Amino acid sequence: MIETVTSFSVSPVVNTKRFHDAFESMPIPRKVSQSVYEQAGRILRATNGTEHEHMAAVNDRTGELVADNLHRPPARCRTGFNGAEMERVLDCRDGVILVHNHPAGKPPSYRDVYTAASYPCIRASVVVGHDGGVWWVSVASADVASSLEARYNELKDSLGAYAEVKALRMLLEDAAKRNVIDWRCLR
Repeated sequence: MIETVTSFSVSPVVNTKRFHDAFESMPIPRKVSQSVYEQAGRILRATNGTEHEHMAAVNDRTGELVADNLHRPPARCRTGFNGAEMERVLDCRDGVILVHNHPAGKPPSYRDVYTAASYPCIRASVVVGHDGGVWWVSVASADVASSLEARYNELKDSLGAYAEVKALRMLLEDAAKRNVIDWRCLR
């Protein structure tokens, strides 16, 4: 099989110390950050050269893999867990850190933040871009999901598809003042 390079190919940057160090800088125990790094690598290898996304959930205390969807056919520009996978996530008493990829290297989306805010068991969400970008999102307030949804609903009729982007930007500006979202680009 001949491998081709596309705009969605994983950058050689992900094989650098700087990329690895982005995971080491996460505010979690080292063994957990190492596991998040390993799962990110699995996901990037599986989606190299495609617009597909995959997801994994890592135990927030032990770093053990709780669930992933790499065994299922990937989806283009979206990902998520099925019922059985989500049940394992919800049953994890220690909480989880979600890890998934964005082939185009974009920062976390409206859906990423909404999901992280909707489930108390999700301690953080890590988004890795095929360009080597690493994003960390942690939501400290349960009202973030409803606030985000309310902003979206206010904007959807006038802004259409752009409403999610605008709602997220507004929330992030407000959340920074209230210190309820830890949103960082680590690399």
